[in-house]
Amino acid sequence: MRAKMPPVDEIRSALERSSLFSGASETAIKMALEAATLRVFAPDTDIFREDDPGEAVYLIVDGRVKVSRANLEGRERIFTILSHPEVLGEMAVISSNLRSATARCLDQVTTLVIYREDLKAILDRHPHVLWNLTRVLAKRLGDMNREVEILSFATTQACIAYALQALYLRGGFRTNKDGLPTLEFTHQDLANRTGNSRETITRALRDLEREGIIYTRPGFISLLKPEALESIIYGLRENDE
Repeated sequence: MRAKMPPVDEIRSALERSSLFSGASETAIKMALEAATLRVFAPDTDIFREDDPGEAVYLIVDGRVKVSRANLEGRERIFTILSHPEVLGEMAVISSNLRSATARCLDQVTTLVIYREDLKAILDRHPHVLWNLTRVLAKRLGDMNREVEILSFATTQACIAYALQALYLRGGFRTNKDGLPTLEFTHQDLANRTGNSRETITRALRDLEREGIIYTRPGFISLLKPEALESIIYGLRENDE
């Protein structure tokens, strides 16, 4: 997609704030600027698809990216929604494997693309960037372990709260005209995300709505009390069984 090139200072600032280059030296930033290619993707287009070759990492400058894959029944399972300052696609680049998921743009998405050989050269010369990458991978692994624990053993309400909190903290929500953080997400999306049936999810969402924690309308979920999600996840409410 054609787009006006942002000023170099804006690109530099986006690099410096990214999870991969945060705290990096001036030399590392300069090397990344020389290697990075600006790419802008239109809404509802794919940055990459499951089973594509993993040739580059994408530093998200602006916009939201949905990461998902098809489950055994052919339904889409949404893993997460990423936004700035996240990095996208690092696993396939490091492992030289095919992409394990599809990355689709929810908005117009601006990225900085760094190809494998350029990234390897940066990592070889700048241990701090390598350390940042290790932290990104460690956090993703920790998030996966927490998710398995919660989705395997928690109540349906807790599973929903976990999924919504994770998307909220990663910038997946947008503020609606009423000032509420709102996500375009269907009941079936939540069912696929949490491993529950759509009917079970619908009943649990109604309970959360009656408690004044969320507000739903067809295809959208708004958070009325995002701070309450943590207590639901860990069963800390007084009315929990």
